[in-house]
Amino acid sequence: MREQHTETAPSRWSRLKQHFAESFSGGFIYRRRLYDGAHTDRQVARRRRDAYRYVLIALAFVLVSIDVHSFYIGEFLPAVVGLFLLVIYIANIWQLSANLDAPVSPVLILSMTLAALLLAIYYGQTYTMYWLYPLLVLMPVMVRRRAAIWLGIMCGVVLAPLVFQRTDASTAIVICLSMLLTWLVSAWIMYAAAEQSRRLKTMADTDPLTGAYNRRFFQSQAGQALEKWQRSERPASLLLIDVDYFKRINDKHGHVVGDQALKNLVNTITGRVREVDTVCRYGGEEFVLLLLDTAADSAMRIAEQIRAKVEAFRPADAAAMTISIGVCDVLGVQHLDQWLNLTDAALYLAKKNGRNRVELATSRAVPQEIPSPDRTVPEWR
Repeated sequence: MREQHTETAPSRWSRLKQHFAESFSGGFIYRRRLYDGAHTDRQVARRRRDAYRYVLIALAFVLVSIDVHSFYIGEFLPAVVGLFLLVIYIANIWQLSANLDAPVSPVLILSMTLAALLLAIYYGQTYTMYWLYPLLVLMPVMVRRRAAIWLGIMCGVVLAPLVFQRTDASTAIVICLSMLLTWLVSAWIMYAAAEQSRRLKTMADTDPLTGAYNRRFFQSQAGQALEKWQRSERPASLLLIDVDYFKRINDKHGHVVGDQALKNLVNTITGRVREVDTVCRYGGEEFVLLLLDTAADSAMRIAEQIRAKVEAFRPADAAAMTISIGVCDVLGVQHLDQWLNLTDAALYLAKKNGRNRVELATSRAVPQEIPSPDRTVPEWR
């Protein structure tokens, strides 16, 4: 008889562990397709909400233990304050469980939790100060750097007198220093993680030779510009820029001079456009420029200015060159591939008409004679 293999469903505990791990790794979600920017943003937001929910659940358990002890010893003011805060926790957890935004921000939650713990310490529950250690760790994790600094300062200003009042001087100094180190280590770890994430993102989005963005980043930005056009008709234009006879530059002057020529080209383009515009190296000696909130006539004017600057530039460390530019606005475009094909058609026309010129895509249909996009070095370039 043939054996039948059946997969056992993961246990509830396994699913919980997986969900907990995914909730605290929202920054490591990769796009499955080129245009999944909005979907990815929704996933990241959902995982952040889940992480916030788990933090609130942990804080709720801490608060329950403090409330029970406060009622037991007859300190009703901190007990009532803690109970009120617990209701706020539960309301936030309920909203987050329904994939909705929490009504109370993490900054306010941390501030109220600190106030409740400090109130309990003031009323004689000295052991409560040790619950401040995980709270100090959470500050840089849950809130932005400036808010974490202010919360840490406020906590230190209020806590130090209470600690010195409740314990002897040497013990108070040790407690204050240990809490300060706890906060500093957590803040440094979060800063190092954020800085490393920023560097990795820069490496993933940037062309190492020219410093321009790469094709992956361009596809993300162009996809968002297309969505803005389809949603609110905000104009945008693409400029596809190709160096004329770049192979001759490499053959005559060498690849080092050719690389410097590409760097000079990026510097020339960047010097003409705004910070909101995106300059990307699309492949080889081909670059693409995304102009936001720019119609076709303005894009043509900018393209002509860039072409003239490149032609007039005579560098000492690289060969002189000219460029051809194809221009296409987003009007009537249905998807990103169509937008790129139309811009490529305009570039093809500029090459066909003698190079060192700018052409506008005047038809929404792509000419049949355009080379296949799979060819990395078309003959007409």
